[in-house]
Amino acid sequence: MSAIKQKIKQGDLVTATTQLKSLAKQYPTSFNILLELASALRKNAQHTQAITVIAPLLNSHTLSSKELFRLHSELGINFRRILDTHQANVHYTKAKELALQLNDKELLARAHANLGVLYDTQSNLALAMQEQTAALELLQNSTNWELQASVYYNLGDMSLRLNNLEQASHFFLRALESDKKSGDRYNIASTSLSLAKITIRQEKYVLAIEQLHETIEYLTPLNATQQLSVAYRQLAIAYQHTNHFQKALNNAKQSVYFSLKTDSPIYKTYAYMQLLELYLLQQDIPSSKHTLEQITLLLEDIDNEILTLKFHRYNARFFELSAQLTDAVFHYKKVDSYHNIIQKNYLSESTANHMKQVDALVQRQKLITSEQNNAITKAELKSQRLEKRVWLLGYSIIFILSILLISLYYIKHKRAHYKAKLYQASLDLKDKMLADISHELRTPLSVLKLNIEALEHDLQEDKSLAYLKINDKISQLNNLISDVYQLSQVDNCSMSLNNQVHLVGALFKPYADDLQTMVTTKNLTCVIDNTVSDKQSIYIDKQKLDQIIYNVFKNACLYTDSPGFVRLKVRLNPTQLFIQIDDSSPGVPQPQIQHLFERLYRIDSTRSKSVDGSGLGLSICLSLVNLMKGSISLHKGKFGGLCVRLLLPLHYRKNND
Repeated sequence: MSAIKQKIKQGDLVTATTQLKSLAKQYPTSFNILLELASALRKNAQHTQAITVIAPLLNSHTLSSKELFRLHSELGINFRRILDTHQANVHYTKAKELALQLNDKELLARAHANLGVLYDTQSNLALAMQEQTAALELLQNSTNWELQASVYYNLGDMSLRLNNLEQASHFFLRALESDKKSGDRYNIASTSLSLAKITIRQEKYVLAIEQLHETIEYLTPLNATQQLSVAYRQLAIAYQHTNHFQKALNNAKQSVYFSLKTDSPIYKTYAYMQLLELYLLQQDIPSSKHTLEQITLLLEDIDNEILTLKFHRYNARFFELSAQLTDAVFHYKKVDSYHNIIQKNYLSESTANHMKQVDALVQRQKLITSEQNNAITKAELKSQRLEKRVWLLGYSIIFILSILLISLYYIKHKRAHYKAKLYQASLDLKDKMLADISHELRTPLSVLKLNIEALEHDLQEDKSLAYLKINDKISQLNNLISDVYQLSQVDNCSMSLNNQVHLVGALFKPYADDLQTMVTTKNLTCVIDNTVSDKQSIYIDKQKLDQIIYNVFKNACLYTDSPGFVRLKVRLNPTQLFIQIDDSSPGVPQPQIQHLFERLYRIDSTRSKSVDGSGLGLSICLSLVNLMKGSISLHKGKFGGLCVRLLLPLHYRKNND
């Protein structure tokens, strides 16, 4: 086995894979042989086959915790490479739990690094950076050079896509140092390729061409199809920018050739997109159409907003080139839609991106106008050389081009008007939120001011009552501020889950007791309908579930007329926890139910009464349920009140006596 591992380290994957397959036939249940075979297949971009080799090991009951960690990590990597992010997350999470149980820093660092790459694949760079940084902190005193290089490489790759070239170069150089210490030629070649990418981003194309040729010479003997596909694609970009279009086209085709030897739709899509870029520049409509069809098929299995945005942008350019303006406008709208989805986190960023899009639109219109003017000039020059019978055709061309320019002018102003409306809507929403919060703060502050002045001038005889009112209003202000802060945490993705195993009986008994206490103080009746066995356990974040349940309990008790009742219904199935809380009259009018999740929304009916509250409770519930990947819905209750239904995903198991 040591000789085979050395061959893998030196990049001789073909020989190593052949020998490992032979050993696997002799020892079909050997964990180490099967895992090494899967690793070799993965490095050779045969991810589906790698999964097939090691998936049966999940049924083994003789594996140690460390072996299970390695198994789940390898499965997670291969599932991520074929873009099955759900299965990848399942195995990565299980590997992290095993690392925590073993209290092994190095294994935990690897788990964090794997999750970071998964979040990166899902375009969540904030969580990806957080996981990779956590891994790096755990490896401060480690001599595992291969793992250190992997973490540095991942941080460099994300920095590169964030256009922080200096930081990316720093991380890749650190990764290359660790790669050289580990002696893994495959990883050395991969990191060298990433450094060449930075050279291209710095627009040093001639130097990048030299670096990429050296990298390709290094990668070819390793039969590293994925890396070769990327290298040829980068080489095509460099040749394109140095106006060597034929060389660019040849290298783009090589990139497609090697990507098709992998089972990764991401590599195939990027390779085809670079080829499409060159076909569009050459105005080769038939080849562009064929390439777009290949990309369309690949994107059916890919859930990546950035690639989808690129796809619509290429479609728009293709239809512009084909003079199909209606289709071009449709795809430009799609481009704007995905652009807004990707960059909607902060209003200031959305405004800046909006201005960039408008500027880009203006530049694009100028370019189109310039191209059309050039076409008109060429047509006029050509028409002068034609005989008199061609004049009618010349005038027809001029008329069509005029209509095209008018259409483009109309499209430009329509898009600008749409952007302005979107921007104004964002400002109106912000102003409304500030006004609503100011309104909510004004009443308790006014009461505080009056009571303090009364105490100051000895106008209040019952000072205890005055202090009680002051304390009540301070609590009300504190609750409002706490609710606003919690919503801001969810909006900024700074809140995370802390799932743990809880017995259902122990979890829901306090809920039932607290609900009984709440309804008693309101002269209401409590109904508990829980058919879940006390021996069943669930895996969930109890603190956040508490907040959801108590917020709904509080609303139900506050907004139900006496005498009435509040009912808690609980059910459990293999994949979901079902919770329903409904109450008796008064109810909420059907048109207003859909607005109850809106922040600071108040209904004008008898149900609203004069109850104090921030108006943020249901908004917080919705945010927490979304964080837990569940769903919450509101309906008219069959008892005359409001019905709240929650569905939360979970993993549960029965305890055996």
